[in-house]
Amino acid sequence: MKKILVLIAFMLLVNPCFANDCNVVCPFENIKVVDNEKLINKVSGVNYLTKQIAEFIIQKELKSELKSNFTANLDIYNVHTLKQGEFKALTLKSKKIKYKALNMTDFVAKTLCPHNQVIYENHKLYYPNDLAFKFTSKITNDDINAVLNSYEFKTELTKNTLSYGNKKLFEVQTPKVILNGDDVHFTIPVYSFIWSKPYELNLKTNIEVKDNKLAIKNAEVLSKSNIISVSMLSELVNKINPLAYEFNSIDTKYCKILITNAKIENSELNIDGIFIINKNYSEGNE
Repeated sequence: MKKILVLIAFMLLVNPCFANDCNVVCPFENIKVVDNEKLINKVSGVNYLTKQIAEFIIQKELKSELKSNFTANLDIYNVHTLKQGEFKALTLKSKKIKYKALNMTDFVAKTLCPHNQVIYENHKLYYPNDLAFKFTSKITNDDINAVLNSYEFKTELTKNTLSYGNKKLFEVQTPKVILNGDDVHFTIPVYSFIWSKPYELNLKTNIEVKDNKLAIKNAEVLSKSNIISVSMLSELVNKINPLAYEFNSIDTKYCKILITNAKIENSELNIDGIFIINKNYSEGNE
């Protein structure tokens, strides 16, 4: 169901933006509650029951699609507006997320705009406006290993293979990446028919946010090599960096991910960011 994909996008990361954070414009809040409805909701607890049902559905769909356990907390106006797909805020939490190449730990995301809307019609979700979340999460060494072993990342590595006919002239094999203290250590096996076995390139670096994406900084080559310069090695590492790849892989014209802060502490990468679902998301939701 297309509803699932939207919920995936929910979960994947994020939160609407403040004016200084990004170019998301919050929709005009046009909620009207009839006095009688207010009274009914207060007396019968209809709001609470409806909210619980909606949260259960969200959690169930996320678990089914992402194989991850979530808790969802909806802040709604009333029953009538919720049926129209309108709500104040949605908060999502998960201890572990896995979606394609995306792997994260301790994920928390909350919508930023004071009014949000998703229309569910004919088994498809539509977005009248951009829907944005702000999120915090972290990436552990286990998360990195999951990315390195993912089909998507292994496919990306083949783009760094140079062949002549059926012979591979140059091939970057699956690297080993470890968060160590406040650094990242890369061991990159490079294969060529010239060598009898893969040549290992070793690099120690750190992470920075550049143009709202993850990039390496302060690269230090641990194994000197005559086959590749430091600048070429840094460029190669940026291309195959699994920390950046897992976010870039889901950054499309329908979904936008902006990393606002990233810092390695105690062998974990802590991330703050913004995830925006484009209002035309349903076009790619097939």
